Amino acid sequence: MIMTSKIMWLRISYWTAAIADFIIAFSVLIPERVGLTKFVYPMGLISVVAISWGILLLIADRKPIDRRWILIPTIIVIVLLSCVRIYAAINGLIEFSIAYIILGVFIISLLTYSYINSKSLVGKS
Repeated sequence: MIMTSKIMWLRISYWTAAIADFIIAFSVLIPERVGLTKFVYPMGLISVVAISWGILLLIADRKPIDRRWILIPTIIVIVLLSCVRIYAAINGLIEFSIAYIILGVFIISLLTYSYINSKSLVGKS
């Protein structure tokens, strides 16, 4: 039962981060959402990266314990994206939104908890 619960938290983390990636991938293609008036090449680049990372997280869900390491770089990416958002808001490039900060902290906390919580499962799969 405990093992199932820990695996469930890993899966919730993979899917939450993947869904967030897919949302980012499509919303970044809307110029007004990223403080621009028209499409620019870097928007397409980040969209492709976000879709690829989301797929990577869904693949990790197939072997949640063996691939739990993917949560570490995912946490780093979310921290960095949150920092970029704060920097852009401070410099007036985008509108500040406390909701996005809270969402970032929530996802970082969820992924960190899942990673730490599943440590005892390593080597038992």
